[in-house]
Amino acid sequence: MLLDVNANRDALYKPVTPDAFAKATAPLWAALDQMHPHLWRGGKQFPNNAEAIRQMLADGEVALALTFNPNDAANEIAAKRLPASVTSYQFSSGTIGNTHFVAIPVNATAKEGAQVFANFLLSAEAQARKADIAVWGDPTVLALDKLSATERAAFAAKPLPGQVEKPAPAIPEPHGSWVDALEKEWTKRYAG
Repeated sequence: MLLDVNANRDALYKPVTPDAFAKATAPLWAALDQMHPHLWRGGKQFPNNAEAIRQMLADGEVALALTFNPNDAANEIAAKRLPASVTSYQFSSGTIGNTHFVAIPVNATAKEGAQVFANFLLSAEAQARKADIAVWGDPTVLALDKLSATERAAFAAKPLPGQVEKPAPAIPEPHGSWVDALEKEWTKRYAG
């Protein structure tokens, strides 16, 4: 939401400063102030974690749940923990996108083998298997338009119930220093 209410996002990709924070978050707090009275329990209490809100969605206690995995609903439908009527969407303006990281420690004894394995994890074959709802259901990190037609075909299956049909553009995450400042201010305003 912080990214969505800021047309000029330059400051968000630099270390946070008090002035930048005040300017960038003013429209965020205004939007959240308007939204909170319409949230579950009037925006005065919040579920503890993703599993709790997912269960609340399954129970019909809330109509909307957030997730970091765009295929989370499809995974939960496949596991029969959510009804097939649940749909997923992403904002057409984009969504924060990040990936899983594989690191090779500086003191690794088999760096070459680790590099071969890391390269395999980035192969179309491994990424297609990871994206399969029956296996993991986590979207690929690959740019499909850069793959061969044969490689792209592995990702061409019709979306399953709950799966995002057209992914939104990925927006880079703000500089990490914004997280703590946002959490502290949000807690002070809404959870205190």
